[in-house]
Amino acid sequence: MNLKKALAALTVALLAGAIGWVAVRASDHDDGETDRKSRSLNLTDLYVFREQDQDSSAAAGNLVLIMNTNPRSVARQQYYFSTNARYEFHLTQRADKFAAVTGADDVTLRFEFDAPDASSRQAMTVTAIRNGSTLKTTAKVGGGSILTTPLTAAPATNLVELGGSPLKVFAGLREDPFFFDVEQFFKVRADWRAAAPGSGTVVPRDLDTAVDFAKGYNVNAIAVSVPIAFLANGSGATTFDVWETISVPQ
Repeated sequence: MNLKKALAALTVALLAGAIGWVAVRASDHDDGETDRKSRSLNLTDLYVFREQDQDSSAAAGNLVLIMNTNPRSVARQQYYFSTNARYEFHLTQRADKFAAVTGADDVTLRFEFDAPDASSRQAMTVTAIRNGSTLKTTAKVGGGSILTTPLTAAPATNLVELGGSPLKVFAGLREDPFFFDVEQFFKVRADWRAAAPGSGTVVPRDLDTAVDFAKGYNVNAIAVSVPIAFLANGSGATTFDVWETISVPQ
């Protein structure tokens, strides 16, 4: 199946990624809904961090990757992941942060979704492609489908196993964590563009008065905690370039 990479490439500090596909349709944070592209195919922010940096009780050596999609989802409204798309994290294995950026797609973590059931849950297929070898599962450890969390339920984390390694997976609606005072941003930009370089008088508002454009909006999030050793796959990599895509059949 030929896949068109519909949306691509967000950069995070220290984990900047590069990608060189021929046919790319890129999304700049959120490019809205069109006749050809539904809300569920919109990417927004990508977050990557060591799990223990956020949770001191977590096991050492795990990396957390979070893909946010369907931005500006209104509160108390159930939204779903597309059943016709592949939601993917892509990683390049690097020896350290000084190694050359290659854009190699060494590891892909793929998430595919079935139609929602009567309780608004979607079953998931989780796939890892590491250096050309594919691992796939549709079941949690202990049995049962890997499921999304619907709007009215408490967050559910799925423990899955790929190649003998444990991965924790969550997918569902969360409040958008991105903070952006968009009104003041455009005022600052307009003022600085009109003035001589460095002489603009309009400045960003401080945290006490800034207005968060994303407040009250939700996103459909995919979060996965994965052992770094699983991502390194024997390569000795300690650093990873990361980007995200949503792909649909062409």
